[in-house]
Amino acid sequence: MPLSSTSEAHSEGFIRLALAAPFLQYLTDRRINPQPALDQVGLKADLLSDPSVYVHSELVYGLLNAFSELSGDRYLGLNVGETFDLQGWPPFARSLQSSNTLFEFFARFVRLVPQESNAVRHSLVVEADKAIYRIARQQEPTVPPVQVTGFGAAIYVRLLQSVVGNAWDPSRVRWESRYILGLPRGYKGIEVGLGPNPGMQISFPVEWLFLHHAAEESETPTDTIRHNEDVTVVAALRSVLRGKLDESELGPEVVAGLLGIQPERFLKALQKHQTTLPREVRRLRVDVAKEHLRESKMTVAEIGLMLGYSDKSHFTRFFRSQTGVTPTKFRLG
Repeated sequence: MPLSSTSEAHSEGFIRLALAAPFLQYLTDRRINPQPALDQVGLKADLLSDPSVYVHSELVYGLLNAFSELSGDRYLGLNVGETFDLQGWPPFARSLQSSNTLFEFFARFVRLVPQESNAVRHSLVVEADKAIYRIARQQEPTVPPVQVTGFGAAIYVRLLQSVVGNAWDPSRVRWESRYILGLPRGYKGIEVGLGPNPGMQISFPVEWLFLHHAAEESETPTDTIRHNEDVTVVAALRSVLRGKLDESELGPEVVAGLLGIQPERFLKALQKHQTTLPREVRRLRVDVAKEHLRESKMTVAEIGLMLGYSDKSHFTRFFRSQTGVTPTKFRLG
């Protein structure tokens, strides 16, 4: 029986946009202007530093492929993955702290890493002679995740190597994916092969699972991301709309475009959660209003204007219709 991530929302395909931030930093450090690639997919650079923003996975695939073309680096994902701070990555650091063996590490890791994305399903499969850590895509991608696969190869080879320590033997490790153009043959001495599905996997000797891991312990990284929420279409639309609630046109086409998904697919995902876009926009407006009424010194009129209400009385009527009290009474009480 394999260990696996089991969120019901996995088929939706959303991903935390901040996962693309290391690519942006890598280009910036090398004085490569990322703006043409960002413009190509309609994203602003500052969104990549916001851990609360989610978009559809294929928007990220396209962005990272565009970064690769812009930089002229075929193995950009691989190179970014080799410089990625594993100790600063919450799923890795938390799993490492709470485990003694590689098996315990993966048992913890496979449950934490899906909080970064629901575009894939993670699982650890144990066979008689080998163990397989598998990252299966829940949908056939229309945008080839070449750079994401290269990044994944670098991350999971490093992750495995850091935990196994002196027992590491690259000749006993195999990486498989349909999208292997993002890494060279024989990368790091491991076997690289073409896989039958759109995901990726790394296999290694099963006895490694029972080794006491050799990685040094570190303090748990500061993590501002809430880890008790699934990545869903609702979380995704709330993340991209927080700064756009004053805009008059927030229809399905606009919001779906911000998420990098087709409107029909977006509406079906909402239907799956038994909700609608107008309902979620209202809920978000109320939640943002409550936050500012509790925590800021903005006037009621200023908060209303920020949420798209040019008239204070209109905002007051809306807020009272949703909460049963006026904004002023909510703030006082």
